[in-house]
Amino acid sequence: MLRLTLLVSLLIAATALFGRAAAASAPDPEILAVVGRLVSIKRLPNPCERKDGSAEPDCIMLDGLYEAKYDIQSVLSGTTRGPEISFRIADHYGFPRFAHYRDALLFVTIAADGNFLQKYQGYAVHRTANGSWATCGDPYNEFFGDPEQGVRAIDFADDLGVIGDFSEEGIRERFPEAKHLDLSNGRIRCRRGVPLSELYERVRSGVMAARGIAIPALER
Repeated sequence: MLRLTLLVSLLIAATALFGRAAAASAPDPEILAVVGRLVSIKRLPNPCERKDGSAEPDCIMLDGLYEAKYDIQSVLSGTTRGPEISFRIADHYGFPRFAHYRDALLFVTIAADGNFLQKYQGYAVHRTANGSWATCGDPYNEFFGDPEQGVRAIDFADDLGVIGDFSEEGIRERFPEAKHLDLSNGRIRCRRGVPLSELYERVRSGVMAARGIAIPALER
């Protein structure tokens, strides 16, 4: 009995040591942070659904799955492997909100078995008059934190649309940042937002740090 107890204790200790060593030696995931321009996005089949429409037993899928392709407009960190990037998206709330817009800041994990968007880390951005990028409103703090934190007046290069293309309710649904919009002269124009560099730093030191993923700060 003593020998068995000693053997079990040794196995537990060895397993713990091996687990810590494996965790320590595991490399950080490669993260590519880019501003991308949407080329295509499509919904993928539910892996828990059979071809006949029936459900796989003991399989529950809580997210909608999508495959997206973007042209790379600007690289903030990481190494690109071409002018485009393709990746998968898992989104519990359905169609990714940032994909309603042409351009987005994307944090993508590069993996041998397929690239994927860090969950919920895609943010619509728009060109500014000085050639940089910024969000309309503050999508990072919209659900958590102060949605007015860091929001400032920004001169955007382009309008977001024409008022006649949307009903009043449609504008509120299509543009959750409606309080930052100027709807005069028949145009939908954003007036306030967060510069790209500040949004990147919030994600880097916030979500990514909380997930144990290190990405470099932007050079000043």
